[in-house]
Amino acid sequence: MPAGVPYSVEVRFPFLLAAAVALVASSGVTHSSTASAAERNVSSISSSPITLYGAKWCSACKSLERGLADRKIPFDMVDVDDNPAAFARARAAANASSAIPLTGVVKPSGDTVWIVGADLEAVDRARKGE
Repeated sequence: MPAGVPYSVEVRFPFLLAAAVALVASSGVTHSSTASAAERNVSSISSSPITLYGAKWCSACKSLERGLADRKIPFDMVDVDDNPAAFARARAAANASSAIPLTGVVKPSGDTVWIVGADLEAVDRARKGE
């Protein structure tokens, strides 16, 4: 067991590893490519050009949701616990790990920009086509 980590945290909160990965991923790593068949399948589950893949328990996901809502940026939310198949398709299209939040932004050109982590500025820039 790592020094300084109480035993109860390690046993009771196994999801902390996933949260830690999400926090590390919040550096705003992006991936842009032309829309492949997998990406078209991913975007077809969403009525908005922005789809956020996250979880109810994820604080980084909640932060990104709040930021998008505060800026009145429309988005669809896909809960990865409720719809793991959609998340698997998104991860494959983004060539990303299991880190959340994972946000897909479909640009007017049809290209999809994938943003790993809670980087509101990166989502906004992608939405604006920057």
